[in-house]
Amino acid sequence: MVVKSIRGRRRYIVFTVPADVGRTTVLEALSDLTENMPDIRVITSFSGKAIVRCSPSEIEAVTAKMKTSFPGSESLITSGTLRKIREEYPELKVPQKKKR
Repeated sequence: MVVKSIRGRRRYIVFTVPADVGRTTVLEALSDLTENMPDIRVITSFSGKAIVRCSPSEIEAVTAKMKTSFPGSESLITSGTLRKIREEYPELKVPQKKKR
């Protein structure tokens, strides 16, 4: 396991987006930020919500870019773990593979 002081901390932010917007569309909207901020990743985007991972120092820039790219978009929750987000928004849970 990598120490957080080396890897850095991460934050997961849930945004509202239009229902027809997919993961690649959100990634394209954040593409100019990802050149300077390599920690930004789009985890998932479906059913009108998108989860974006970034470092704590990038939260404001990501939020501002999402609001300009998708008018009416807002940040619903920011968390340090995906587990907390998926507890708050069960529709964002990914089905687990069955173990043999």
